[in-house]
Amino acid sequence: MRKDLMMKVLYVDDEPDNLITFKMGFRKWFEVIVTSNPEEARQIAQKPEVSVLVTDQRMPGMTGLQLAGKLSKIRPELPVIMLTAYDDRDVMLEAIRLGGVFGYVLKPWDFDELKQVIQNAIQTCHLRQENKELVTRLTRKNEELEKAYAEILQMKKKLEEENVLIKEDLNQFIRPGEIVGKSKALVKVLKQIHQAAETNSSVLLLGETGTGKELFARLVHKLSNRRDNLLVSINCSAIPETLIESELFGHEKGAFSGALNTKHGRFEIANGGTLFLDEIGELPLAVQPKLLRVLQEYEFERVGGNKTIKTDFRLVTATNRNLEDAVGKGRFRDDLFYRLNIFPVEIPPLRERMEDLPLLVRFFVEKLNRKTGKKIDTVPRSTLSILMDYHWPGNIRELSNVVERAHILSEDGKLVVGEWFKPGVNQAQYRTNTVPTLDEVTRKHIVKTLESVGWRVRGDKGAANLLGLNPSTLESRMKKLGIMRP
Repeated sequence: MRKDLMMKVLYVDDEPDNLITFKMGFRKWFEVIVTSNPEEARQIAQKPEVSVLVTDQRMPGMTGLQLAGKLSKIRPELPVIMLTAYDDRDVMLEAIRLGGVFGYVLKPWDFDELKQVIQNAIQTCHLRQENKELVTRLTRKNEELEKAYAEILQMKKKLEEENVLIKEDLNQFIRPGEIVGKSKALVKVLKQIHQAAETNSSVLLLGETGTGKELFARLVHKLSNRRDNLLVSINCSAIPETLIESELFGHEKGAFSGALNTKHGRFEIANGGTLFLDEIGELPLAVQPKLLRVLQEYEFERVGGNKTIKTDFRLVTATNRNLEDAVGKGRFRDDLFYRLNIFPVEIPPLRERMEDLPLLVRFFVEKLNRKTGKKIDTVPRSTLSILMDYHWPGNIRELSNVVERAHILSEDGKLVVGEWFKPGVNQAQYRTNTVPTLDEVTRKHIVKTLESVGWRVRGDKGAANLLGLNPSTLESRMKKLGIMRP
């Protein structure tokens, strides 16, 4: 950013170390003003040369949210960025919904993420100031009133027909690893991920293909105390059965034909970091006991070797299969399943978080704009309506592919879904060809039984008794299947 384009950024925090870190980190990019006094910050922020206010939420005397509320009455065009702990997230979402805050960043904040949010906020401040100046000119210059009125009518018509891509709307809901959304289903998962990340326990990510389980695995790593070390990934279904053991544990030179050199396995490489085993349900039965031993003892031997190697890793696994069903059929060890299932997280399919679809579409469009150089800046409501009517059996991955094709074919800066996408036909085909999974059937039956007894689980007239289950077992299955009383 050129010096002549540097704008003033005001940062308020009651912790001196944070003030020093912020000023030293961002002075290359912005002209930074810092203060530990919220009241002083309120006075400084009234000056028009201040383009952005960055504030901590929890401060003595005045919270960041209270400070933002006072400034919104004095300088409504001033963007306010809130630095907040995860516990404050519900408060922040409510503030964003009411329009009181431009965006928020979780603490401890990531430099690149915060810098991007500040730059977007500066752009927004410029746009708001330009709008304010335009209104002033319209009131002072009667001779321009007719022209300005025509421009306003034209803009209003455009906004009624199209859903314009607004960066600040998207910024509020971007999560590390490109997880985008604000639905209750996603918020629930993010809360679980944050709770799990603070521990060293194994995390099992469950969900259909295309729901983004790998992104959530990255988020677990990024939020953990292992974030500065490696995240090592391997797709168990992509490695031939004859090579999977060597990939996981490594091998010694000469261990088998073609082993010309000693190879370090994924468990060894992930020492100090996180190991992500995707499609864990495809792991061969012969390898499962060896994986169980590593999880219990945190030691192993390379293929063809006899030296015991110690390792310290955090395990995250993912699958689109029903592991309990695989255990019952003898395809997956029950002791390994119990070891992996310490903290299961169910990733919802796209059809259960459809309110996130517009944000996802905008996110994919902006990403493609940056990648290709092609400028698509508008998503018509008619396009969103077509996409919202589809069931998305391929989930977010399918949506990404559809948006990319539409991006290639669209012209005049508008994202248009052509005749090649026929949601009515696709939806009917999906309903015809798809057999409900065992989990779907079980969930439907449990919900129907609970509704018939007023959602009572225990007792003679409870759902557990009707279903012939132990109440604790029923509650466990309800949790696994995401069944909650409405």
